Amino acid sequence: MEGRTTIPPSTDSTDLSYSQQSKRRECTSSDGDTQLAVPILGAESDQAGVKICQPGKKRRRFEDGRSNEESKKASSSRRITRSQVRGDRGEELFKWILSKRQFSDEATQQVIDGWHSIWSRHRQRIGEFEEFWTKSGKSWEDLTTVKDPETVISNFIAQQVSAHATNANSNACRTAVGMLFRIQGFQEDRINGFALKQIMKKPVAATRKKRREEPIYKLDILLKHLQERAEFKRKLSEQEHLGCTISSIMAFSTLRLAEIYRASVIQLEDNVWQLSTSIWKGDNYDLTVTFRPLSNLKVCPTSWLSSWIALRNEEDRSKALWWRPKKQKVSSYEYLSKAVHIIMEASGVVKGNSVTSIRKSSITKSINQGATIQEINRASRHKDGPSTVAVHYDMNLNDTIRERLTNFE
Repeated sequence: MEGRTTIPPSTDSTDLSYSQQSKRRECTSSDGDTQLAVPILGAESDQAGVKICQPGKKRRRFEDGRSNEESKKASSSRRITRSQVRGDRGEELFKWILSKRQFSDEATQQVIDGWHSIWSRHRQRIGEFEEFWTKSGKSWEDLTTVKDPETVISNFIAQQVSAHATNANSNACRTAVGMLFRIQGFQEDRINGFALKQIMKKPVAATRKKRREEPIYKLDILLKHLQERAEFKRKLSEQEHLGCTISSIMAFSTLRLAEIYRASVIQLEDNVWQLSTSIWKGDNYDLTVTFRPLSNLKVCPTSWLSSWIALRNEEDRSKALWWRPKKQKVSSYEYLSKAVHIIMEASGVVKGNSVTSIRKSSITKSINQGATIQEINRASRHKDGPSTVAVHYDMNLNDTIRERLTNFE
């Protein structure tokens, strides 16, 4: 123990009193803790008692919620299954009728392919008619002996209306079932006679587009935003870049989004781009639009197409036009629509405007700038040019005419 400095216990009265006080405080605090712990434990035991004593209510609420979710999922799946079955029956009936006319399977499928995506709607409506027909106690064979198709369609539409079907559904049913009789060889006048036209007056009028004056945003709002974004192309996200490219194409070609979605492009000399697509609305035909560099390259489709293609690697150059380099997959139609909506919202276009409004704004601006009716018809590619322009694009031009009328001597 030599060589070590030992610290003896303190004998100072102050230290003794301090130690005694601290001991008393410890005892007091420990007693206090014990006293406080009793109600806390009691509260916990009471709460535990609530949970334990009422397990049935708690479990029932949970089980009720779970059963509600399961019932919703079940009802939704039943609706999907019922709709699928109805569509399958409609398609089966359609194919059966063509087979009675000695159509081969290949010919029948080509007839269906001619409707493209709208066939999914036709098969559902034919399925509804098949339900109506079989519930009336008739067989498919009886359809081949019908002599008055107008009466059959009229009775079916009347039943749909009495079942509170929507006007759009009634129109679609009339079209699909009329088509079902046309493929049997009936002429149009025997299918869509005077009585059926009278029945369809209200549904047709209710679904017809109303001719009204409404403001259409100026295309310049969108073009100015594209011009600003062109300064930062490298900093744009993939979706923004895609939205700008499609917006530029739509503004300068008046193509619909579906037509742009299924398009392909070829780059020619002098940065000229050829866009090829198919028009499925109205007369089916293939269309080629040629884009040449404009004076303002920042909004020009050739510039945006070049920068969009430049995002991909060399091995991806042969991929689809709307190939996403980062995700390594082709963009869906919904993704394209969302991309354009992002650009429209960022440019200040009021929410609620559809992607097609870019097409409207483009043609409206052309009218404002004095384009001739021939130029409008050629740009819009509508059959009935004057009527279509009056319904879709002339809606906000009457204010200018009214303002001119206020000028008098």
